[in-house]
Parts: sequence; C-alpha cells; structure tokens
Amino acid sequence: MRHSGLPGSNTRSSLAGLALVALLPMPGLAQDDEIHINPNRPTFATPALTTEEGVAELEFGLQYNRARDGGGLGSSPYLLKLGVSPRLELRLGGNGFLRQTSTASDPNEGYGDTTLGGQWTYWKNGPLGFDQAAQFTIKLPTASADKGLGSGEHDRTLMLLLSRDFGPFHADLNALETWLGQDGSTHERQAAGTVSVSRTLNSRWSLTGEVYSVGSTSSSPLIVSNLWCVALKLSPNLIVDAGVDIGLSHGAQKISVFAGFTRGLFRFRHVRR
Repeated sequence: MRHSGLPGSNTRSSLAGLALVALLPMPGLAQDDEIHINPNRPTFATPALTTEEGVAELEFGLQYNRARDGGGLGSSPYLLKLGVSPRLELRLGGNGFLRQTSTASDPNEGYGDTTLGGQWTYWKNGPLGFDQAAQFTIKLPTASADKGLGSGEHDRTLMLLLSRDFGPFHADLNALETWLGQDGSTHERQAAGTVSVSRTLNSRWSLTGEVYSVGSTSSSPLIVSNLWCVALKLSPNLIVDAGVDIGLSHGAQKISVFAGFTRGLFRFRHVRR
C-alpha cells in the first residue's frame, strides 16, 4: 500500500521539502489548543475514529517493496486528513513518487495514483465496545499506465472499520470492497480485509502487528502478508515509525521496509470546547 537520472528530480525534491517542513518545530500552542494526532500509517488497517475536529494532519513515509522475481518498487506514500467535524474527516492521499525496477527492463519512475475520500464514524462505543465507521475513496489514475506504474483506470473502495481499546492494546478490523476500473466502462470487484493490534509499551513507544489479505482478480493473485512496526511518540502531534512487511503468499511482495511520520500540521478552525 503500489528511467532514472534527472527526470523526476524536481518531484523528489518537492517531497523531501514537504517532509522537512512538516517535521520542523511548531510554534508553541496553549495547552487547550494542543493537537493530538490520530495516526493511520504505516499499516494497511485504519482506525474507526477520525482526525480531531478543525485539524489538518499529514502522514508521510518512504517505502521499498522487493518483489519475488527480483524487481522492486520504491514509493513515498502520503495522506492528508482534515477533521471537518467530530466524526467526519476528508482524505487526500497517494503513493507519491514511484521508482520501479525490473530484471528484464530499465527502471521506470513517475508520480503515483491519487485517492480522494472521506470517513464517517457513525457509532462510538457500539456493540461490544467497538467504535464503527465507514470510509469511501476514489482512486484517480494519475500514475502512468504506459510505464506500468498504474492501471490508468478509476477505482472505488468502500470500507467498514471497527476499533476498540483493550487496556494497553488497540485493535482495528477492516473489511474492504473495491470496484476496479476495467476498460473505462466496467468494473471488477476485489475484496480485502485486515486485523491489526497495537501494544503501548510506555508513554512514548508502541509496537504493532498486522495480518492482511487482498483478494485475487483476473489479472492478479491472492495477496496475504503480515506487517510489524515500532512507533515513537516525540510529542502529542508528532509520531515517527518504521517496520517491515513480509509477504506470506506467492502473490505478495517478498519483503517491504518502510519508515515515516504522522504530524498535526495546524488548526484550520478553532472549536469551542
């Protein structure tokens, strides 16, 4: 979750600049105005609760997938979330800059696909204490299909999200249904699911384990993989993470390594508490 040389260097510089600016210290905030972030990265799963109301939150990372045939894919995934109400967030994300290598051809690089969507927490502390939410996203085919970096088609995804805390543990369960664009007029359905459990080790460190599956289609095999990551909370509005994603099925990547951060950027609207 994806030709060398000068082409694309401006894009890489822009992404690096974005990450650097986001990591710079923020001006001091009053205690009542402090931003508390709600990380989604780096896992495949997503928590049911949304970004704090009135807050803009950025997630950014670097990832490298090693394929079983010896090729690889580097990416810089990002996600911007806007908490527009206590239970609704708007989302803009994508794979960022891609660089794909293969043992049979020269490397290809370019910008990845872009996703637009929203998430609504329709039930807090529901049955068995689970928070429940629904998310809908549309994939815009901004990646080059000619280079093999994307399908060149629009996709739509509907997701059901369940989350709950169990003392120092936090669990997320997601079920997804994606309608993959085919030839600009038809769609093929693809199911996916994930179970993620995080363990708070102390006030700063946490560990997450996850198992996920993406169903097979007419052009791709079943993907089953497991992911492990560690996160460090540097402040209430900045968390960094790193980990590894190891494929379990033949259709999955051989291994993936990643690192990134989640940062509360600013308040675009102040909410009376």
